[in-house]
Amino acid sequence: MSDYFAPYYDAVINWEKRLAREMPLLVELAREAGGRVLVPACGTGGHLVALAQQGFDVLGFDADAGMVEFTRRRIETATESIAAAHGKAEVRMLPMEGAADLHEEFGIAFCLGNALPGLCAEGQLLAALQGVAGALRPGGVLLAQNLNYDRRWRQRISQFPLLTGETSSEEILLVKVAEYHSDYINFHAMFLTREKPDGKWQPHARASRQMPLFQKLLTDTATHAGLGNFAFWGDFNHTPFEMESSNDLILTAHKQM
Repeated sequence: MSDYFAPYYDAVINWEKRLAREMPLLVELAREAGGRVLVPACGTGGHLVALAQQGFDVLGFDADAGMVEFTRRRIETATESIAAAHGKAEVRMLPMEGAADLHEEFGIAFCLGNALPGLCAEGQLLAALQGVAGALRPGGVLLAQNLNYDRRWRQRISQFPLLTGETSSEEILLVKVAEYHSDYINFHAMFLTREKPDGKWQPHARASRQMPLFQKLLTDTATHAGLGNFAFWGDFNHTPFEMESSNDLILTAHKQM
């Protein structure tokens, strides 16, 4: 990903609303798990910094250089508030399959924002989950938040609501389109940007491939990665997962002893 995509993605996320919805569960689980917190595929670092501001010792990583640099800047901006909460925040550039090379034992890992379906090359999902499991201590917890692909694959939703946002210098629109094939999805993100106050709109396109990460596929792969004792929710309010109606599939799993 080109470096300029990170601020665009971040700008169209309503972080205040998202963190208000998601953080109560994340904080609850992190306190129960104890120890350091790992955030694989941390993206632009919103969750990483929010957890550090709650007093946790957090390490995030991402395989995208632009995301890592954006997160570093976000951590620097939040240094005082993190220190006041006695938290810690760090980010590194690392693929998920390399997480075991951290040679640390984390109490919990949060993989958020539908990151896993993009790991669609043969064996890539298993390697990623094995890497994260290798970084957890025995009994440690993985929480993974993904879209409910059992429902999405059936409905074949192809167009999504327009998202808007802005940076200090640009206005941003995000148009998202999905193309369904026999066993994968081509996902297209088109950012339209213009300099303030009245610049011309400029397009920036990015395409990616996703696998339909069905509940059974995720569970089977996580089992092979050494995880078990699964629980499934449909949202961050502990609502039980319903294959026919839930928008999200949220999995929690424990590293087997």
